[in-house]
Amino acid sequence: MNTKVTGTIIDNIAFHKTFNEILPKNNDELETAIEGTFTWEIEDWFALSENKYSSPRVKIGDFEWDILLFPQGNHNKGLAVYVEPHPKQIQNEETGELENADADWYCCAQFAVVLSKPGEDTAINLVNRSHHRFNSVDTDWGFANLLDLNHLKYPSRNSKSGYLKDGKLHISAYVRILKDTTGVLWHNFMNYDSKKVTGYVGFRNQGATCYLNSLLQSYFFTKYFRKLVYKIPTESETPNSSVPLALQRAFYQLQVSQIPLDTLELTRSFGWDSAEAFTQHDVQELNRILMDRLENRMLGTPVEGKLSELFVGKMKSYIKCVNVEYESSRVEDFWDLQLNVKNLKCLKDSFENYIEIELMNGENQYAAQDFGLQDAEKGVIFESFPPILHLQLKRFEYDFNFDQLIKINDRYEFPESFDTSPYMEKKEDGSNNEPCIYNLHGVLVHTGDISTGHYYAMIKPDLEDQWYRFDDEKVWKVTKKQVFEENFGLDRRSEDDLKCMTREQYEDYLITRHTSAYMLVYIRKDKEEELLQPVTELDVPAHVVTRVKKDLQEKEAQEKEIREAHLFLKINIHSISSFISYEGFDMTSVNSITGPLNEDLNDGKEQPILLKITRKTTLADFFKKVKVALEIPLSREVRLWRLDYRRNSTLRVSDPIPTEAFDKPLDELLLVGDEAQQTPLNIFAEEPYLELHYLHSLQKQKLLPFQILNGELINFMRTQLETIVPTEQIPTPSKDKEDMDSHILLFIKKFDASTQRISGFGHCIINQIDYLSSLSQLLSDIFDVGSAIPLTEEIHPDSIDAVVLESKAYDCSLITGDILCFQLPGSKSPGIFPDYQTVQDFYGYLRHRIKLKFTKSLQKSEEYVIENSEEKSFEFWIDAYTPYDNLIKVISNYLEVDPEYLKIFVIYGNERYALKSKSSLNEYLTKDYNCKSIPPFEYEILSIPLKDLERLRPIKFYWLKNSYIHYQSFEFEVSNDLTIKKFLDKIQNKIGFTDQEKDNILIWTNSNFQFKTILTETQTFYEISRGSFLFGRVLPDEVKLFKELNSDVEMDSYEHPAERAFETRRFEIATNTDKSNPMGKIDGKLVVVTQYFKEIDNKHGISFIFNLIPAESFLKTRERLHIKFGLGQKEFSKIKLGISFTTANGTEFKSLEMFNDTDLEKLVLYNVMNNLDCIYLDHPDRLRSHNVYDRPMVIKN
Repeated sequence: MNTKVTGTIIDNIAFHKTFNEILPKNNDELETAIEGTFTWEIEDWFALSENKYSSPRVKIGDFEWDILLFPQGNHNKGLAVYVEPHPKQIQNEETGELENADADWYCCAQFAVVLSKPGEDTAINLVNRSHHRFNSVDTDWGFANLLDLNHLKYPSRNSKSGYLKDGKLHISAYVRILKDTTGVLWHNFMNYDSKKVTGYVGFRNQGATCYLNSLLQSYFFTKYFRKLVYKIPTESETPNSSVPLALQRAFYQLQVSQIPLDTLELTRSFGWDSAEAFTQHDVQELNRILMDRLENRMLGTPVEGKLSELFVGKMKSYIKCVNVEYESSRVEDFWDLQLNVKNLKCLKDSFENYIEIELMNGENQYAAQDFGLQDAEKGVIFESFPPILHLQLKRFEYDFNFDQLIKINDRYEFPESFDTSPYMEKKEDGSNNEPCIYNLHGVLVHTGDISTGHYYAMIKPDLEDQWYRFDDEKVWKVTKKQVFEENFGLDRRSEDDLKCMTREQYEDYLITRHTSAYMLVYIRKDKEEELLQPVTELDVPAHVVTRVKKDLQEKEAQEKEIREAHLFLKINIHSISSFISYEGFDMTSVNSITGPLNEDLNDGKEQPILLKITRKTTLADFFKKVKVALEIPLSREVRLWRLDYRRNSTLRVSDPIPTEAFDKPLDELLLVGDEAQQTPLNIFAEEPYLELHYLHSLQKQKLLPFQILNGELINFMRTQLETIVPTEQIPTPSKDKEDMDSHILLFIKKFDASTQRISGFGHCIINQIDYLSSLSQLLSDIFDVGSAIPLTEEIHPDSIDAVVLESKAYDCSLITGDILCFQLPGSKSPGIFPDYQTVQDFYGYLRHRIKLKFTKSLQKSEEYVIENSEEKSFEFWIDAYTPYDNLIKVISNYLEVDPEYLKIFVIYGNERYALKSKSSLNEYLTKDYNCKSIPPFEYEILSIPLKDLERLRPIKFYWLKNSYIHYQSFEFEVSNDLTIKKFLDKIQNKIGFTDQEKDNILIWTNSNFQFKTILTETQTFYEISRGSFLFGRVLPDEVKLFKELNSDVEMDSYEHPAERAFETRRFEIATNTDKSNPMGKIDGKLVVVTQYFKEIDNKHGISFIFNLIPAESFLKTRERLHIKFGLGQKEFSKIKLGISFTTANGTEFKSLEMFNDTDLEKLVLYNVMNNLDCIYLDHPDRLRSHNVYDRPMVIKN
């Protein structure tokens, strides 16, 4: 209904205020397009009898504006006033009606409504302000309760005389139309189309995959990287198991899709389950893992090494002497840089912090080769930066004091461009001296705290200076302030400041503080044009383009089918033709329960014919369509049966469709409701002239060209039967109810042992009181076999029972739709495993068959693997309960290798499990396995038989190079009688120590983070507990002292006694205590160093041996311990030291934290402690995970 227009527009009222005073700007950054104002005079308020009125329109900008008034209130007792813009309208040529020239029009405007008393407008007025994004959905906006109606008419606290004067009222509108540079100003994102507005689409969130979505968008707009991914060969792969192919498809879909995408296919290629989709992982961790997988996948392809050229830089770690010409350095690659944020203000500070020089002087001098102890500078310098520089800002930090991860929200600025040359090593040839400018193209943002949060990306896709926000499925333009200022974070405000904030200000403070950049993507300026070249469809692999377009067409077809589903019926037409072509359980592969068990057995000929017909098709027309589909002459009579699921989930023929009502519609006859079908109905077309008894009668008359029912015979019987039999003698379905009730329709299958297959053979009709021996005799006659043919009933995949031939069909509980299977006497299997001799055995195989997929292991498990063997991939079906010996024979046939020399692994996530030679395949499958959940397998070809290898013992060895903080872990297979001396010989080449170093290697064990024993060269692995951890390090002083101690006392190893109960007693500094030395005149003692945190029972890290030197003060001992421990000076100074030592009264523990350096200078540990006493280091475990419940991120494929 049109709104009634009343009143007039008068000259603007001078309220003695400027436009900005009446309507202040609520955001100085928003640019004004145009401003305007008008006043509506209502001449007689009391004559307003309608519910709604509008003012005459006034043009402001591209819109005509009016004021809407509800004089009686809009569902309340207050005066309701709104403003409304009207876009340009044009006449529809077809309907003649006016419609908006632009259906997607919108207008962003601030506005004020001023209510004033005529003649006294300046003194008596009421101003209300708001802003809104007007569009075709929200056409008006304003105030539903501007003023109480009584206050309008009568005096009130704010107006002593009301706002009416002789029934007149003035309502003024002030309008400021703003430029919407981002396209989303005040947008509620309802019905928002990212593609239409920005040209880009986003990714839907699977649950907690926003971190993945933001990283994928960053990858996508790194266009050179996208081209590299497209060049990975993936033609023969499937997206569910190939990360590169899934990534190619995701990238191409981002190029062409009109709607947001999901990442299900990509996460499936990662091998992730739904739990992974709801686990928020770290962007940096995902970035590194994915890059590693892609780099490995590019090996041997035209793009091998290209990722390194794009993302890898080089840094040099060095120690340079100050007073002599000596420098020790090593150059390392980096894919990204982790920059400190805490207590730093900007990116420049972080880089300066990264290359900060540490002085090594005083007690911390550097032992330079050939120069002795020297003052030195220790640091890091960059040799090169990659074209694309990923910077990880360390916003998340582990707080060791509180034992938890925290987020650093403080303000930290990053520039749009910066020069990396100040942080690069200056070469003598003058290189690296020129500016090296990088421009920012990506900002990955985290908003929230450590337990709850959200990721999104800010991206500048090309050389144009326009940024976009990619927030899951939505994409929109953003301003530079939104990219930079709003992602710097915010310093913590004082409690006094917070108390002064309004609720809205406090909420803004929290949002700003908890929203900050987490990852920055910079591109070198001189490479921008090359790396950001547009990607066209010609860059995409043809098979990806074809498949994605086909998928999109199929999706559109599916959506159309869903929309029209309520109009049609879908019916599968089964026939004896499809039955005899079918291998597997049941009578058809469309059974959703047993169908997966039949995978790869059939070639498609067994598929029923799918008919899509209108629901109101009559039964007569349906019969015709069935005959036409099966190429049956229309004059032939057939009977149609419904297939229904039984209680045991098998799909079998059940009831015939009644033919009495040929004119009735199908949905009524088949009792189909009005709702859309979820799955097609199943119908079997019985052709009486293809029944086995009838066929055999013709066979005996030698009228048939074929002995066994096959496709050619079926075609002959359908099209040429009249040439051998008079038409009136062609059998028709019985219509006699008594006859139908007494007979049953059975389906017969045949097991052929020579070809190892079970397939449909035919169907027959027998009386329920017939002996089953008559059916056996029929089969014997067909095959001209003198003996009876045994029968087996297929009840269910888990129930295959032999049939007693001397019983009647009724006694065996046979009903219509049952399936019987037979095997010809004397038929033999090929004799090559896997082969099955009997029907029951082969059904057992069908029930438990699984497909195994094998590839050569890329990860060498031990030294006995032959590395240069040919790489083969293959797959095959096998019974899940196959013993290992039979499984390995099948594998050896594919590899043409002696089965004894094969080692097989099953892969679950990042773990590999070797199959034992005495095992069975099912032992390595999950309890409720199915065909879709079989893990991949890998093989290795060995140089020794597996059974010999299994007698070896797997051990994990931790090699410590120059600290007790970092280590390399190695896995070896050793025999129990291998000595430690021979073990060192065995591992020398792999670890890389010299012969001189080998003589100075100390081997020891830990158990539960506690020192256990030192191992001598003559000891064997038989003497080492399987629960122990094995460590080794070049320690000349400790080895020399140990040998002296070992030669002085008869002992095979140096064992730490059982843990003692500690007593804390008063402790005095002991300087000259003369501890008895049972080892004679040996100058030194070996003590144990153990690490713990807060409580001694809370041990962690590596426990090791340390030598004490006679007369050495504790301060020098501590400095030696610091150097050997390997922790930086700053961190080591935070460690609290204590000792435990034996006394006449037992073991005492004493913290050394209460003593100053003057006291500690007097302390000589050699005089206080005995061999195997303990030095304790109290500090947090820097190697532990942040949360023991965290799921590790794994890309499994």
